[in-house]
Amino acid sequence: MIQYLPAVLGTVLLLASCTVNPEIDPALLNLENGYALEINGLVIYQFTDARCQLTFNADRAEFRVGDDKMSDHYILTCNRGPSAKGDVVVADLAWSAGATVQKRSSLSFQVEKVAEDGRIWLWDSRDGIAVIVYKP
Repeated sequence: MIQYLPAVLGTVLLLASCTVNPEIDPALLNLENGYALEINGLVIYQFTDARCQLTFNADRAEFRVGDDKMSDHYILTCNRGPSAKGDVVVADLAWSAGATVQKRSSLSFQVEKVAEDGRIWLWDSRDGIAVIVYKP
């Protein structure tokens, strides 16, 4: 029985290291300006106001954030437009990753923060995804 102890401990440590943080990154939540996409604690994109294009389509509840050429971008399409802290929306997320586009579907985002300037912080605790979008 003792011969299996190292393998069991290794498996437990591996599983513990793969857990998703149950809370949004405080640094992202306190971002003074700009927009970002963060997955499992890794910042995929962070745009300053001067270096990004923003669009919101109310009919599709779709947010687009990207650079001027949209070569670096993320798109969040929600089942409805989020508006207040605590709102929960189901959304599909797509983002550029080099020459390809990565996609995640049926994510469940909760609104963590709404700023007066129209920025909205959304957090999916199950998948560890945080995103900041703009809704005029």
